[in-house]
Amino acid sequence: MNEIMSYNDLKNHLLSISSERDRAMLCLIYAGMARVGEILRGRYTPTKAMACTDIKEFDNRIELFISTEKTRRPRKVPIFKNRESWLTSIIVDWWKKTGSGPLFDYSTRTGENVFKKWFPEIFSNRGGDFEGGKHTIHWLRGWRYTHYRRGSVTGKRVESKVASLLGGWVSSTIPERFYDFTGIEDFEEELENE
Repeated sequence: MNEIMSYNDLKNHLLSISSERDRAMLCLIYAGMARVGEILRGRYTPTKAMACTDIKEFDNRIELFISTEKTRRPRKVPIFKNRESWLTSIIVDWWKKTGSGPLFDYSTRTGENVFKKWFPEIFSNRGGDFEGGKHTIHWLRGWRYTHYRRGSVTGKRVESKVASLLGGWVSSTIPERFYDFTGIEDFEEELENE
């Protein structure tokens, strides 16, 4: 299977997940362009899971304060209700249901298994598994980056530098190399002479 999912295909896929917990977990990782260890507790290192206090709600947006996995410095990721009400409502509903403490008191292994369960057709040949048998939850991060770059999230293309900051990258080199699936077909309307 192609490693990129369009914004609408991913949205429909996430909305079809019957488990409220799994849907909220995957949506939060996607919305925050987060590494799984920034939302869930680390499997091998004693990192804390994202907590209810790390979300703020305003009239037209929610703000996610995600501690970057490598430096533990928080970054702010705004998600706007007028653009993505489907996504903000899933996150807010789970946040309010949880009430306090960690949003998901599970290890990164659990997150990987949840992704594998709901995205069984998505494989990666990264990490030395060249047979294509490794499922990886990090595609949510990559898809979000690409959806920002293509303009699917905001209605206009987001510069690589801005998208990188939202995802906690210091520069756009890594996401551009691994996650930008923008193709020439994405620019055809801009290239057409009118």
